Parts: sequence; structure tokens; C-alpha cells
Amino acid sequence: MLGWLSGVVAMFLVFAAGCVSPDVKTDFDPTVDFSRFKTFAFSGLTDLDQRGMLDNSLMRQRLENMIGRELQQKGLTQVGLEQNPDLLVHYWVGVKDKQQLQSNGPAYGGYGYGWRAGYGGGVSTYEYREGTVITDLIEPTKKNLVWRATVVAELGDSTKENVELSEKALKKAFADYPPSKTKQ
Repeated sequence: MLGWLSGVVAMFLVFAAGCVSPDVKTDFDPTVDFSRFKTFAFSGLTDLDQRGMLDNSLMRQRLENMIGRELQQKGLTQVGLEQNPDLLVHYWVGVKDKQQLQSNGPAYGGYGYGWRAGYGGGVSTYEYREGTVITDLIEPTKKNLVWRATVVAELGDSTKENVELSEKALKKAFADYPPSKTKQ
């Protein structure tokens, strides 16, 4: 009976861990006047884990479309690098295999001289993939980082699921762009 209950608890914990929303953080330089930025261009991608992300043109195009759409909704226009944009967009991507240890609860049982009995307790592991996207906005004339969004999330099993997760996370990251100086 307790073995079955431990299994249900472990399945619930796995399910609950899969439903966690992305961790989104932003940071910016409060001395920068963001209202003067009107144009942007993509300056590149860095593969955080050297796992071949640079070779995946579909992934690159999806991310650039998502980031570009968010910036365009904020009133910026995408231009080529040769057109001297007001902002450069550089993004970093990475995927790591992770493992989470989960307790299955306390052990119960009796202890006495020369014998030990018990049931329950123990630890189970949950393996998953964690994705990271860092988006940097750089002022090219000064080569200064002016804004950064960092998104970390547990990846799903399907491309569609991960694209939807990325869209949701990037929308959340750009929700307060341009930042007000009082929000740091």
C-alpha cells in the first residue's frame, strides 16, 4: 500500500515540476534613455553549452522572430547591421541535462536490539532538460550592455511545446520594456 502511495506522490511531484512556469529575470542600466532607441539588428548567437545550437537554423530563426516581434511591438524597427542600428541584439542559448532529487517522505518502522524494520521513505530522481535563453540589448556606439533578459525553464518533450514556452517567457521578459527608471 505505501509503495503505491509513494509512487503516486512521486508522479505528482514530477507532474508539478513540469508545470512550473519559466523563471524570467530582467536587468537594465538605469542611466540609459531607452526612448532614443528606434532601430535594432541581430548581431549573433552564442551557444552556452557548445551542443550544436549554432547549427540549428530553425531554432535560431524561431528565436529571432520571437525577439524581433517583441521589439517591434514596442515600436522599434529591425534593420541590417550595415544600417547602424541603435541597438544590437545578441542572444545566448543553452540546454543542460539536469536531475532533481525528491524525497518520498519519512520512513516508518520499529527499532530494537538486534533487529530493524521499516517501510516507506527514500529518494527518487527526476531527470529533465533545462533550457536557457539570455537576450542582450547592446548600445553599439559605446559597446555597453543596456538591457538583459534571462529565461530559464524546464523543456518539454515536443518542439511545439518548447516554442510555446519560449513565446510565453519572452513576452513576459519584454512586458516592461522599455524599463522605467523606478523599476530597478
